[in-house]
Amino acid sequence: MADVESQKICGKAKARITLPVAIDVVILTLVACFLILTELGLLPQVVKRGYYCNDQSIRHEYKGDTITTVTILLSGFVPIALIWLTEAMLYTPSINCSKADSESRCRGSWREAWYWLTKYGRGLITMLVIIGTIKIFLGELRPHFLHTCKPDVVCEGDAYITSYTCLNEEESLYFIRDASKSFPSGHAAMSVFEAIFMIWYLQRRVPRLRTVLTIPLCQMMLMCWAVFCSLSRITDNRHHWWDVLAGSIAGCLAATMTCLFACRNFDASRRKRKSSVYKDHDHKLINSSNTTTVGGVSVGTPLHKEENITLNHVILA
Repeated sequence: MADVESQKICGKAKARITLPVAIDVVILTLVACFLILTELGLLPQVVKRGYYCNDQSIRHEYKGDTITTVTILLSGFVPIALIWLTEAMLYTPSINCSKADSESRCRGSWREAWYWLTKYGRGLITMLVIIGTIKIFLGELRPHFLHTCKPDVVCEGDAYITSYTCLNEEESLYFIRDASKSFPSGHAAMSVFEAIFMIWYLQRRVPRLRTVLTIPLCQMMLMCWAVFCSLSRITDNRHHWWDVLAGSIAGCLAATMTCLFACRNFDASRRKRKSSVYKDHDHKLINSSNTTTVGGVSVGTPLHKEENITLNHVILA
């Protein structure tokens, strides 16, 4: 009977292409196309923003990007590596599985990492779609708009210009269109989302270590990345300060909602599949040092004294 239950727990589900999977693939494809078209500037703005002739906030010179678009996109893969490494180092196969049927350490750690990575990816993509939509339907003139656009209008006084054509032929059409998509800052939103998600993940998922500075150091570096990336958008004259503030708030809210609702505060005990080395919010581990040998079998004593050792707590040597 125990063998049958063990096979049910450790059995491999056959991969089948079902209707829900097909729907997910279609949605993911549409979202990816939307993000790519938005980033390449192939989707025109719904509203064409005007400007005041005496507006000094859009007369700055374009300085380039300290953090390029490629860099910020590549930074999105850093949490993937960190989560996989964390789960690989801390993962232990389920104690309900026999030695013959238990998952390999590598495969088991990947499944644990994949669970959290799907939550991270969904939250990040959802936020980017919202940011891209706001840029198209609302947008704002960047601080270097006049320098980039060079409109065909002679401005005088405080007149408000709504009809103009950009005459700059030295820049690409994408770059000229992008000069009208300042609000909110996508760089700030993405960097803050990455930082808060990973800081939260490390705080909740990593158990207490002997070193007390490793995790705080990683968290500090993540926060410094978010602050540096956000502030660089202002110093590069790519965004107004309120654009960066709005993007940072959006990233903070998206990360918080992802961690609390999608990831359930990274509480492993609330998951159906409990195969992590830590099972509650206190990250209490099975005390491997308190083991005894009975008939060639190592029996681990749980940290909770009130728990009784049963056959399910037996780990084959």
